[in-house]
Amino acid sequence: MKEDQYLLSSVSNTLDILDLLNDHEELSLAEICKKLHMGKTSAFRMLYTLEAKQFVYKTPDAKYRLGMKFVRFGSNISERQDLMVLLRPVLQKLRDENNETSHLAILVDDTEIVFVGKEIGNTSIRMASQIGVRMPAYCTGTGKVLLAYLPEDRLYAALEKMTFNKLTSATITSQEQLLQSLQTIRANGYGSDMEESEVGLVCYAAPIRNFSGAVIAAISISGPSARMHQNREKLLKALISAAKEASTMLGYETVSYTHLRAHETGRNLVCRLLLEKKKKGIKKQRI
Repeated sequence: MKEDQYLLSSVSNTLDILDLLNDHEELSLAEICKKLHMGKTSAFRMLYTLEAKQFVYKTPDAKYRLGMKFVRFGSNISERQDLMVLLRPVLQKLRDENNETSHLAILVDDTEIVFVGKEIGNTSIRMASQIGVRMPAYCTGTGKVLLAYLPEDRLYAALEKMTFNKLTSATITSQEQLLQSLQTIRANGYGSDMEESEVGLVCYAAPIRNFSGAVIAAISISGPSARMHQNREKLLKALISAAKEASTMLGYETVSYTHLRAHETGRNLVCRLLLEKKKKGIKKQRI
């Protein structure tokens, strides 16, 4: 047709792929080729390019789905519902491969967390966590991770608003203790709740970043303390992998985890600076 003389077939075919993925949760290369009558080589190269540019995401089982790059172009994604819909496969995979409960949480008012996702594992412990219910950030694994990556001004303001209630014998009960914990989290890249919110329950948590690198959520894995301690290394490896996968799905351009930790540790850490301020304040009071 005359009106199509300026139409680039490669661009048109690429947009057809995006349109198709918009109508399906995920599709394999073979399914895309069949539905669009494309050759596998051409379709693969288009999908490879789209994946490299973060317009599509390739799942571990080689299925393709729309990527979060579209967020940059004005998609107004609901922070709770859509985030959970997008990341549910990651939570389920973390649960299924380790037989422990996985959570997805976001920070609210910089002092509390809300669980927006929960996949229950094989546990004998009845956890207090519920979808949509607020919990203190200072005594939960996900909460401490989210606090650890707050800007200095927001973290300092949050500390002043917190009331440290002792829920168990292991609960953090002071700003100084919390700051020390947050400093460790930033150095390690993950956090934990060692029976701080519930007796007998241990949780490991890691940050999830969006396309700009900002930490917008935290993912965790929880279970009975004995089992969590026994399988600590395996669980941490699985957790960090899940956090990286979730961040990639949100458009974050990952660097090596070692580099990320070194970069965080090499900075003037917010937590260390605030902790030093607190210590100086205590010394002045004693004088």
